[in-house]
Amino acid sequence: MGSCPGAPAGSTETPSPGPLFCHPLVSMSPMDPADRRASVRRRPRTAAVVTAVAAVAAALCAVTACGGGHPYDRGGRPHASGPATGPAVPPGSFPETPTTTFQGAWPALTAEDGPSGVLTLGTRLAYAYDRDDVGVTAFHLDSGEVAWHSAVPGGDDVAQAPRLTGDKVIGAFTTTEEGGGTYADRRALTVVALEAGTGATLWTREIALGTAGGAGGDGEDPDPTAVARVVGADDRHVLVASDAPGYSETPPLSALLDTATGRVVWTDTDFEGVDLERSVAVGVRDDGDFVGRSTTDGAQLWKRDLRLGEARTADPGPGLTWADGVGPGGSLLLDPTSGTTRLDSGDTSLDACRYDGGSITVCAGSDGSGDASVWAVDVRDARVLWRLPDRPAGRIAPEVTAAWHGVVYAQADQAMTLDARTGRDLDPDVGLVSPALVNDGYGLVYDATARAFDVYRSGGAPGRSTG
Repeated sequence: MGSCPGAPAGSTETPSPGPLFCHPLVSMSPMDPADRRASVRRRPRTAAVVTAVAAVAAALCAVTACGGGHPYDRGGRPHASGPATGPAVPPGSFPETPTTTFQGAWPALTAEDGPSGVLTLGTRLAYAYDRDDVGVTAFHLDSGEVAWHSAVPGGDDVAQAPRLTGDKVIGAFTTTEEGGGTYADRRALTVVALEAGTGATLWTREIALGTAGGAGGDGEDPDPTAVARVVGADDRHVLVASDAPGYSETPPLSALLDTATGRVVWTDTDFEGVDLERSVAVGVRDDGDFVGRSTTDGAQLWKRDLRLGEARTADPGPGLTWADGVGPGGSLLLDPTSGTTRLDSGDTSLDACRYDGGSITVCAGSDGSGDASVWAVDVRDARVLWRLPDRPAGRIAPEVTAAWHGVVYAQADQAMTLDARTGRDLDPDVGLVSPALVNDGYGLVYDATARAFDVYRSGGAPGRSTG
């Protein structure tokens, strides 16, 4: 199989055989996001229902060498998807009108995920799933045109967004192979790696979920409503999961794969992955316990009952796992390698956390009185750098929409920026709206009415601290 149509002239990529086919460069019809979220479902007999939230981290692309789910390389840069098209600094302002707009058949946005739940941002391309012709589509940020589309035959449905790590885009799909005669349909969790610039297939791996009627595997029916997702990916490993929305008799399944080859390192049918780090994958068991499994051999490294009842978890940045109950009370930032608590927020419930690609994650939520609250935390030692509101200083907590390289993008009475390390205001007016997705050259805003992303080219650099 050769490179996809539209691949750059002279490309030497030779994709491995797999079930993906590349389509010509065409516009997509309109159709229907930092925490990137996915639900962890428990069987009805289980006391605790856990909703797992996969990385958000400014929610651009996914994954760095320091841990899954983060959109940066070792130097804090967006993973490569071609030459950079903007200045190598965080955008400080945006024009009044978008540079371009693009639409796609991505999954519907959810209140928890927002725009970052359906789109992964690279340097010059953005990546999303396509629900019509199930597969992955790449869009040019400078023009909004489709760069490439790779479809997965037999793909049933998609959720959230694919992940970008290095030169690979990783996608996870639930696929069905139709049976015939006395043979039942077979369902699988299919994971694919595509070359980020061209869409060429690098490898494909199918993990059996079972057959209708429970004819294979452990004899249980695969839940037909289960959807696949990429929990995290880095230059070593990919963590994927398959689970059903709501309550399900079928337990969730997670698998860890080798990023370079697609080789399955381990699978676990009682583990809903929520966070991938260099040495450990964090997940939730059917009984509600949080566990850490080695990315080397799958050994269980720790197990902990957080006693949060109905809980939510997420990856707020490298070296941390976030957990919170749905009832009143604070949030926990855990050490994913040991399960120990690194920060307890007390009576403040921190919800969405957005990692800036450097050393800071900015979390928003509400305090014990229900008022909006924003905390900035150093991911290296879980130290709180600043908090808003600051009532003695007369400062309120803005609505945080993104964080990138030392800059927090937020909405108060208008779109503004703050210094991620100090919390001071940088620019009280950066444009009409605050972007939900940011890289060094662009800011993206989701237009819910048009079900489209408006792309704004950066208009300048902010004056932020670099520590």
